[in-house]
Amino acid sequence: RETGTSSSGDEIAGFMRGLLSNLIDGAMHRVEVANYTQLALHQIHRSGGSELFWHDMMTSCGIGLFGYDSSLNLDAKNGYVVTFAVLASLVKVSSGKVRRVAQTTDLVPRDVASKLLSLELLLHFLKQWRIMLQKESRRRSSMSPKHAKSNSSEDFSVKSTQTAHKNNDQSASLATIVYTIRRLVVPCLLSNTASGLEDSRVFRRMIRIVSELWCTPYYRQHMKMELGVLIE
Repeated sequence: RETGTSSSGDEIAGFMRGLLSNLIDGAMHRVEVANYTQLALHQIHRSGGSELFWHDMMTSCGIGLFGYDSSLNLDAKNGYVVTFAVLASLVKVSSGKVRRVAQTTDLVPRDVASKLLSLELLLHFLKQWRIMLQKESRRRSSMSPKHAKSNSSEDFSVKSTQTAHKNNDQSASLATIVYTIRRLVVPCLLSNTASGLEDSRVFRRMIRIVSELWCTPYYRQHMKMELGVLIE
């Protein structure tokens, strides 16, 4: 009996050590992701050369965000780093101010065109990432028998996206990308409020981005509060 009690005690102690270790690792990881994303946001609002900004996003922020994920090979990690750098670059261009022509109330055409194009590219980025998420969730859902049947491809995409979000074996880098979208895209849209009120074309593109975030379950699950602020 003493031997059995000792063995059970060791198993419980091992389980508690593993649980605490996972909790601590998870908390440290979330803090690191928040810090690197905040650093990227700080760099976005700084004025500087595009070469230096791209270098910072690729090496300092990108590696810090995705270099930890042991479930990814080197090529996959590089893909996530480049994806993040592209997102940050689009947010930086989209956050630029629209100047006015001297002694008039007209907006500088070049600034308006740059903002329209950058917002359009940002929307395209979000759509392409949503498609990638649906493909990944469809692949994972196809491995589970209970998600094999579906009457509608659209319903299947929504359900599979939600299933992938709940999967324990899902790459943490997917959640990290959505977190960076939450921390970078939402402030970008808020900073464009004045430009959107001055130009209906800018406002229209902002509404389309908010609609994309709202209509994609994976985005919506991670930024409910932010979407409420944007809609307000």
